[in-house]
Amino acid sequence: MSVGACLVFAGRMAAGWKRLEQAAVAARAANEEAEAARAYRMLGSSASVLVEYEQGERWLREGIDYAERVELWSHRHYMTAHLAHVLWATGRWAEAEVAAERALADGRGGVTTRITALHALGCVALGRGEWDRARERLEESLALGDAMHELQRISPALWGLAELDLLTGATASAVARCERGFEESARVGDAAYLFPYLVTGTRAHLDARDPSGAAAWVERVSAGLRRRDVPGTLAAIDHAEGLLALANGMPGVARASLATAADAWARRGRAWDGAAARIDLAEAFQRGGRPRDAVRAAGEARRVAAALPSPPLLARLDAVLGRVRVDRRAEAPWAPLSAREFEIARLVADGGTNAAIAEDLGLSARTVASHVEHILAKLGVNRRAEIAAWAAMIVAPDKPTGSG
Repeated sequence: MSVGACLVFAGRMAAGWKRLEQAAVAARAANEEAEAARAYRMLGSSASVLVEYEQGERWLREGIDYAERVELWSHRHYMTAHLAHVLWATGRWAEAEVAAERALADGRGGVTTRITALHALGCVALGRGEWDRARERLEESLALGDAMHELQRISPALWGLAELDLLTGATASAVARCERGFEESARVGDAAYLFPYLVTGTRAHLDARDPSGAAAWVERVSAGLRRRDVPGTLAAIDHAEGLLALANGMPGVARASLATAADAWARRGRAWDGAAARIDLAEAFQRGGRPRDAVRAAGEARRVAAALPSPPLLARLDAVLGRVRVDRRAEAPWAPLSAREFEIARLVADGGTNAAIAEDLGLSARTVASHVEHILAKLGVNRRAEIAAWAAMIVAPDKPTGSG
């Protein structure tokens, strides 16, 4: 098992996961219950840290079920705490809260279970803007981790506190925590626990009006991530480089990096960073004089942030949108849609079916369906909900009329 864990943290995923899975299968076949539970722990917790959330969730749920059946409660609670981390990371915050509280419920999980569960609860509270609750949970998790002197017990809560400091305006503290996070990881050549500090530290340096410090930070942390080359961590490099380009007045360069980061976070299922990257992309479009694209990117971010829900992300999004200015002398306010298409888009946003819209406008259902297909294509989206989100961002001075 130890060899498998070393391989995955060194970026050799296929070989490492195979060894760990073989250990679990062999232990179960031999009825070595404690060894099998430990193998599931290693599989699930490693995947959860390495941003392999789909695999991590599968192994954790399988391991939890196994540990319950053989009544190994300490293992069961430990895996439940890591499942809470996966649920937080993938944007299922209510479920994460339930899982973390369950892991803590009877105290049989031990200190490592408590550290992880508190971190998950703290991050959920952070995302919801519950600052005091977040700080209480994260500080307790960090204090317990500090007493163990192990990176995997220290770093998650330390990052949570750095992000909390950033969100609450304690910029100097955020920078200091990120520096400590870097040092903790550098001692063991780690990338898995280091990657979230890259974006947080970049934002903190930029908020402190220290672009040279931000550039040095990006270079230093990115070097460590590239050296390990763990796939799930690399989106942080594009994200941070996009922020740096945006701060340096290069919105075109920023757009390319931020779009890459946003897509990569989405593929990994990492909701917090994915929504943040979409907001940053909207900012890049806005600064580059592309308000329609800014609105579209903001709509994508809003869907994620509202689903969580995350008031801090929504507040950041509103601030970006407040800076978007559309030159209505140059184009109709509903561009790239025609007036008729925008009228239909607004009815879609109101929840109208094709049949209901057809009746309202005196058109055939087939004509409305054709308009909806054109709208989807013009906006570059796939679902009616995305049409609704886009339409909600556009404030037209008058109800459009006409055909097209």
